[in-house]
Amino acid sequence: MIEMNKPQTNADKYSLLRVGVRSIMLLLAAGIAATAAAEVWYVPGWNRTTETNGLAYTSCTNVFAGSVCVFRGWDGDRGWSESMANADIAARQFADEIAATNDAFRAELTIVGHSLGGRIVARTLAELARKGVKVDQGILLAPAMPMDDPDVAQMGGGCVRPAILVVNPHDSVLKYGYDLAGGEGAPALGRNGAPVAVANVVEYAVPKTITEETAIDALWGRSETVKRVCNHLAAFYFTELRRILDGHPSANAQVRVPQGRLNLEWKVIDAGIWWEVLETCGGWKLERNIVTKHCRIVSPARRRVAWGAEASMRASFAKIRAQTVSSR
Repeated sequence: MIEMNKPQTNADKYSLLRVGVRSIMLLLAAGIAATAAAEVWYVPGWNRTTETNGLAYTSCTNVFAGSVCVFRGWDGDRGWSESMANADIAARQFADEIAATNDAFRAELTIVGHSLGGRIVARTLAELARKGVKVDQGILLAPAMPMDDPDVAQMGGGCVRPAILVVNPHDSVLKYGYDLAGGEGAPALGRNGAPVAVANVVEYAVPKTITEETAIDALWGRSETVKRVCNHLAAFYFTELRRILDGHPSANAQVRVPQGRLNLEWKVIDAGIWWEVLETCGGWKLERNIVTKHCRIVSPARRRVAWGAEASMRASFAKIRAQTVSSR
């Protein structure tokens, strides 16, 4: 220890200087670590673009409790068509904003979007890929966009870790609202995923029991019937996302079957005279009409779940086969 009543030598002064420099370096390092904390942007869906204290954002903050969650609102509290157009504008704006940041920030950034917000995330990732930059990860929950949209094939290139796509084949809004009134030429990506595998994108489906497994404090949340009708809510998708991020996705997830055309499920008669069986797998059948030559996919419960041209139905059946094999 240096005695204060003695003159300090040059060695003493250098020692104190080294201690001071070391302290400053430690403070700077702590500051850098603090600014590099993982950040999660939550992009809300249609008519939820200003509810920073809503159920969806709360669900996001619960799942990403160890990160800084930022609510990224956009101009989506309008009519459906105008909101879709605004979602695409917001995606370009987000991509430009992210591209203007530094590598350290992007390396710690995750962007999460639900419904039209998922559409924004998909287009943002695709635009980032075209710009040659990447965020850490993108997460799409029930995205409301065509399953065959060109940006779907490119979105995996906009993130380092595989993008996560969480879907629900029986999502009531996407199944009846988007498919019937969306008018974009193909079923929603958020129902059954992409027609074929997408590079650096991993798909998951929620189980049929997802509404039962999600606790909601609101009064309406006590009714399982109401929750099943409202099963497009982000909270249900965040329940499954938490499992995925924990490394334990649902083992009883629904099978994803990309639709060739708008399909209304109904019970069908066995192949018989008019249909020939092209492929089978785990009780699923790919059948072709001997007159029209169009194909259909029949579930083990004998319900037609998809139909269309043979090429698209063979691709859909290949996806079924992959899921059936991987679940064994």
